[in-house]
Amino acid sequence: MTTLPAEHQLAEIEAREAAATAGPWGVYESGGLIEIAADLQETGHGYRARRGIARLDEEPLDNDPAHREWTAEEDWAQVQADAAFVSHARDDVRALLALVHHLQRQRKFLLDQIARKDAESGAGDRALAAFLAPGPEESGAVVEAPAPGESEAR
Repeated sequence: MTTLPAEHQLAEIEAREAAATAGPWGVYESGGLIEIAADLQETGHGYRARRGIARLDEEPLDNDPAHREWTAEEDWAQVQADAAFVSHARDDVRALLALVHHLQRQRKFLLDQIARKDAESGAGDRALAAFLAPGPEESGAVVEAPAPGESEAR
């Protein structure tokens, strides 16, 4: 199970995203290499880019004797999959950070709405407030929502 990041970890992710070379990042293949570059453009005579980001080689640095040997096709497919992951990382991280901030704003709004209600607002509101309240998830643990109809009596 993946743990949720704490606020300082989100800030560190945001700082790395902001410091990385601006996108868009693109991928091109050239004779056993895959290059990932910023502002990649095909010129008709090759490619031009503002900055190289990464270079992936078809030759693995696999020095683990327990690892099974891949065929050349399997290895090249893995290099291509890794390149696709890296080339989309900048935009993917930006989108995920935007989603995290959106969900944090929704959570704060819901908690504020619950706080405005009477203390006698009912078990449903208390369960929702407990689920949305800051807690173990900010220290790394994952909090599961109570199942529909689950009793709150403890």
